[in-house]
Amino acid sequence: MKLFINSTKSVVTFNKQDYLLRAAERLGLDNVLPLENELNPMCVLNVEPYDKFIRGTKWTGIWEIDLLCDRAETNLSDWLVANKVFIAVSKYSSRLNGAAHKTELLFQAIDPQIHKRIESIPQEYDFVCCGSLGLDIYKERERLINLLKKEFSCNNYGKGHNPYVYIQNLNHAKVQFIRSMNTQIADGELAQRFFECLAIGPVLTNYVDDLKETKLKEGVDYLSYRNDEELLEKMNRLIDNKTYADYIAENGRKKALELHTYDLRLQHILKDLI
Repeated sequence: MKLFINSTKSVVTFNKQDYLLRAAERLGLDNVLPLENELNPMCVLNVEPYDKFIRGTKWTGIWEIDLLCDRAETNLSDWLVANKVFIAVSKYSSRLNGAAHKTELLFQAIDPQIHKRIESIPQEYDFVCCGSLGLDIYKERERLINLLKKEFSCNNYGKGHNPYVYIQNLNHAKVQFIRSMNTQIADGELAQRFFECLAIGPVLTNYVDDLKETKLKEGVDYLSYRNDEELLEKMNRLIDNKTYADYIAENGRKKALELHTYDLRLQHILKDLI
């Protein structure tokens, strides 16, 4: 049975369609394809972002990613007609509650061929910035970055890089600092970056409840913080104790490969079609 993926292709970065198709190639699957000119496809996975919702004649799925943004394109009517709605974060707008019974938590993941520690790149900064700043949803990220800069070295690589350059930039950091966006829906999420950084390590991320669903262990595979004091204390611990930092990083990378690859996500999605 063929699974067609409906998604809008990004010009620079990869979206979930790209990662799932790469996973299918690694797994030797020739039945996972991009939806292009197929008429009456039997099974369709609509992956955010997509321009038009497409229903399959046998099975229809959705994989929602940026639910904290509460995009207008995220429609309850689409959720209601889908067989399954995979959600990358457990919190979403109450306007979608009518289809809550259709949802299943499915985190974002890593591509093991891209997201990894590159040993040839020196970790010359304590942490780096590789993403958006300035908007209201990133105000807390910007505040914490400025706080950390008072004590720790940092380089801002900006955004808009292809995945390979992006990962190279992250590899220049001794600690993978993460502060996810926050909106009225929730004060953080496990975004794609969490898993990508986990594959590099060591990760120091803002605490969110979804961490409890990852099968990762706090203090073993990653560290989290709940306030400024905890952030600074744990950042100092990782910078000052390379043995401990390497321990967290190695465990995180191992768990990322064991539990959080797009290969595993694709296999999970395909089971729903049976």
